Parts: sequence; C-alpha cells; structure tokens
Amino acid sequence: MIWLLKMLSFFLGFIPAKVSHFFSRALGQFVYRTVKFRRDIVTENLQIAFDKEKGDEEIHAIAQKNYEHYAKNLFEILNSINWSKRDYLDHTALQGIENIQSLLEQKKGGVFLGTHLGNWEFAVATAAAHGIPVDVIVKESKNKQGQKFLDWYRNRFGIGVFFESKTVSEIFDSIGSGRFVVFILDQFMGPPIGVPVEFFGRPAGTAAGLALFCEKRDIPVFPAYNYRDIQGRLCTVIEPQLDYGKLPETRSERIYHRTHIYNKAMESMIRKHPEQWLWIHRRWKEFKGKSRWEKRLSGMVGLVLTIFLVSACASKAPTPTGIALPPDPTIVAPTLEAALPGEEEIEQPQMPIQKPKEPSKTGVKKVKEANKKVQNKKEETTKTIPEEHKSSFHVIPSHKIPFEVGERVEMDLRWLAIPAGKAILEVREGPVLNGRPTYQLWGNVLSSKLVDAIYHVDNTAESFVDREALLPYKFLLHMVESKQIKETRVAFDHVNGKAFYWAKRISERWGNLDVDRTDILIPQAKDLWSAIYYARYLNYKLNEKQKFVVYENGQNWEVELTPVANELVTSRVGAFQCWKILVHVSLNNVLKPMGDVYMWLSDDSKKHLVKFDAKIKIGSLYGLLTSIKEH
Repeated sequence: MIWLLKMLSFFLGFIPAKVSHFFSRALGQFVYRTVKFRRDIVTENLQIAFDKEKGDEEIHAIAQKNYEHYAKNLFEILNSINWSKRDYLDHTALQGIENIQSLLEQKKGGVFLGTHLGNWEFAVATAAAHGIPVDVIVKESKNKQGQKFLDWYRNRFGIGVFFESKTVSEIFDSIGSGRFVVFILDQFMGPPIGVPVEFFGRPAGTAAGLALFCEKRDIPVFPAYNYRDIQGRLCTVIEPQLDYGKLPETRSERIYHRTHIYNKAMESMIRKHPEQWLWIHRRWKEFKGKSRWEKRLSGMVGLVLTIFLVSACASKAPTPTGIALPPDPTIVAPTLEAALPGEEEIEQPQMPIQKPKEPSKTGVKKVKEANKKVQNKKEETTKTIPEEHKSSFHVIPSHKIPFEVGERVEMDLRWLAIPAGKAILEVREGPVLNGRPTYQLWGNVLSSKLVDAIYHVDNTAESFVDREALLPYKFLLHMVESKQIKETRVAFDHVNGKAFYWAKRISERWGNLDVDRTDILIPQAKDLWSAIYYARYLNYKLNEKQKFVVYENGQNWEVELTPVANELVTSRVGAFQCWKILVHVSLNNVLKPMGDVYMWLSDDSKKHLVKFDAKIKIGSLYGLLTSIKEH
C-alpha cells in the first residue's frame, strides 16, 4: 500500500499548485453540496459555537470552506509522502519555538496541547523536521492498512506514537527524557473519565487525562496548532506556556479547573481559523451519567441546592454510582433447624459474641405467614431445584463463625509488580431482612493513583448474610470505573430456589445495559463476596477438598478449595502460619477457564485472609494483609 501511495505522491508532485488548489476546492464543494456527508452536524456545531456572533449566511460560508479544507488536507498528505526534512523546512513554517527554547537547551520535555486544527499531521511532522523531539498520543485505527500507513508516515522523522492504551510510566519516561508529548483533547469524552467543561459557552465532555498527568507531576503545557495561511502555506504555532492561576484546594476541583484552562486555550486557537477545525465531529454530545470528578457546588446557591436534593432524595437509598436501585423483591426466609451433630454450641468465654437484634413482632408474623406459603408451594419448588441440591437449613453455632461485627481488614494490592491499590473488608451490623438478623459484609477495592491514569476502579461490594446460617439474602455491587458505572443487585430466595438478578450499566465504551430477571438458585449458594467469609468458616486438612456453590449472573458455579501446603506468611501485621489453598471453579463439572488462584488463610480460629495471588488475563493480581482491627 505504501509504495502505491509513494507513486501517487510522485505524480502529484508534477501538478501545479493552482491546479491542485482548484481540484481540492471542487472536491470539497461536491461533498458539501451533493454528498452532504455530515453537513447537518457541521452546521449544527457552528451554530452552537457562534450562535450569537454570526448569522446563518456566514455560518454556511464557513461550513463550505470547512469541506474545502478537508479536501486540501487530503491532497497535502498525499503530496508530502515523498517529502524529506528539507522539503518540510522549505514548504512549512514554525512559529514560537522560542517559547520552548530553554527546555530544549536543558533537554527537558513538556506537553503540547494540540487540536484538530489545520493539517494536524503536518503540525507534528513540522515540529520533528525542525529538530523538536516529539511523540503523539492517538487512537488506534480499526483499519490495519490505514494504521500501518499512519505509523510509517509519523515515524519517518522520529515521531513516537503512543496509543491510548500505552502505559502511563512510558509517557512520563518520554517527557523525562526531554521529549514533548502531544495531547489532543478537542473530541468528546463522556463519563466517567470525561468532565463536562465549558467549550464555546456550552458544557462539552472533555478527557481529564492531561489534567491527571499534571496532577501527578508539574509538567509545562504549551498550546500548539497548525493553520493554512492565505498563500496556502502550512504554519505550526507554539504558544507560551499555560498559566493555571491559583489552583483550587481539592483534587476534583483542580481537575475541572485545569481542563477548563485547556478548553479555553483550544477555543482561542479555533476562533483564529474556524474554517479549518474538525466540525464534523459531534463535540457537544449529551453527557449521560456522572463524571468521576463531579464538580462540587459552591456558594450559598450550591448549599441550598444540596440541602434540597438531599431532603428530596432522603427516601431513596443512595448508591456510589448514582444509579437508583429498584425495590427489593419479596423472598422467603428459611426456617433454621438445630445445628448438625458435632456442631452443638459450647461455651467460649474468651470471645464474647455480639447478640443479634431480636426480630420485630411484625417480622415474626410475616415469616410465619411466608413459611406457611412455602408448604403450599412445595410441589412447584421441586420442579425448579435439582433433587441432589435440596437441603435443610441449619444453625451454625456462634463459636464456629470466625468473624464478628467490628472486624476491619486492609490489604495492599499489586499488579505486574506495581502498586495497584488497596482493598478494605469490614463486618458491619446488618439490618433485619425478612425477619432474620444479618451481617453486612462490606468491601471496597480502590485503584492507586498510578493505575488511575490507566484505568480507575472504585468498586464496593455488600453482602447481607444470615447471622446464624451464613446464607446470603442480598448482594450489591457498585462499580465506578473509567469506562462504566454499574449497579448489580441480587436477592436470594433459598427456600424457593430463586435468584432475583437486576443490573444497570451506563457505558460509552460498552453500551448501556438493563437486566431484570429471575434465575434458578441452588439453595445455600453464596455470592462472590460472602464466599470469601464462608471459606473462613470451613475446616481444612492437607489435600482434602472443600466444595460449595457460588451464584454469579445466572450461573451456579461449584467452587473447590484444596489446601496444598501449610506455610509461614510474613505481613506488616506479623507472621502467620497459613493454609495455602488452591481455588478451582467449575460449572457442570467443566472447569471455568481462569488462571491459578491461591489464597492463604491463617491456620487459627479466625482464618484471616492473609494473602492471595490470582492469575488474570495480563499478569497476576497479588494482595497482602496490611492491617487488622477486631471488635
């Protein structure tokens, strides 16, 4: 493909500039008037940007010139395929190099804040031809041949290319080695990674990536753009370093403030040559959802609004994602039988157990009525639950439960040997559900600042389990991530063998999702979070397998835990003698495809999770205990 383009470029070199200019204008007018490709979008965007400044006639004139501009870009790119550095120096101009001269002399790098203005590919190539070491962050093309050409075109003069998935450390390394990295922020970026910041007087979802980089390190940012002058010569301009003024105190407000400064700088560039910007892009799409860096309301108006919103929503349980949960479905609480032989209650004076709250009289009455209905539905139940999984529900003696309200555990997480974040696990007093007292098993996984720049994770799990039987009644998962926010709620009806699954996702990358269904549940199945605590209840012997069922999104998975060693594990809390347990997961005796997962539980009555090591798609996720707080 490249050699064909080189040949085309060779022949185009013989065409006089006036002829090339005529054909580009004709092509632009043809697309504008006849093909009408995205003409409505271009016109609408221009009206949004210049609604109070330019009339309809002027806006349509700019739109026509805009289409001519795209055609000129095409001819310029094709014509420059065989250019040398000398050709760039002869046919293009670079202005404002004095703004970065001191950094070049000190071999220090920085950031160019770029836009899709003029012929943006020429902007980077012109800088490189003039001796500026430059890299650019781009999206990878879906067309492999097109991407191959762009890579070759950019790499000719030593331009480095970072795709959006490139690691943050490599971009920092580039700047640290004296190179300039181009960030282009003038395209729409929705929640949760984007922030709705004013652009031409209207909020526009803008990527927060550059603001995050500058939060981590004091990096000089220079607006830079390209434009075509009245003689048709392409000029690249480097403006003076941006000044943020006084930065706000909170991180979220600083993210907004920096991004606002970037948008103002880009708007200023575009206003100088409006006919040469990328108006065919939907810049002002609706910002659906909530940004991870939600801007705080300020002043008395904000305070009044906040009080009003809190009082108006007081009846609704808030979620970290802002997605409202539907009402909980009605489930039947099981009738618990006595403890199994050998598990009778015994005195444990050294470990006082917190007495659960007594169910209300109303709750007891409801349970009796519900249990009566269960007897009437016995035949229906046997049709949905396999015979081998029918079971009775037994009390677990309190001395056998290795945790209690007030326990808090923290773990450091590492991924590919880099700090990935931390996990917090807490046992809280749960509400009375269906007449049964519960534990609230609460946990949060939060990514580190280093990982945040790649992919942010702030996920919270809540499992409400019976205090006497360790049966989950409700499971909640709140996911706040770079490319999605999602709420999941599962209600467990162990008596009738039903799991009521509900989920809602908002995602620009993967699309929105709404699920509300009823699944078959294997009685006594755990959810993903309560399974960790249930594993602590089990007794272990070397190479003896322990099995139980976990329900996850419509499937009842069999989990098999096998102690493969008894090892000493050292953590910040101290040294623990631990069972090293291999975790296998299977469905219908078919192993679920996943890497090896090991967890180390302390070989004592508490069986704390001291360490885990899980192979994932890329590398391994590793966790180590850093703190324990008990009641």
